Amino acid sequence: MDEEIMIDIEQLREDLKQEALGAFFGGGFGGALIEASDIDQASDQELVDMAERQGIDLRDYRME
Repeated sequence: MDEEIMIDIEQLREDLKQEALGAFFGGGFGGALIEASDIDQASDQELVDMAERQGIDLRDYRME
């Protein structure tokens, strides 16, 4: 049985965006700027999918 875990989606959104902007400003990776914009528009599920693709441990965002 799958247990539903509540995560702080806004903190996840902010962290994903900061990571993308850091890649842009740190390395000049233009695609990261577009990704930051995509993060702003993403649904909750899309954010979770992005985080999982990047190997982010969603347990770090668990809400108590």
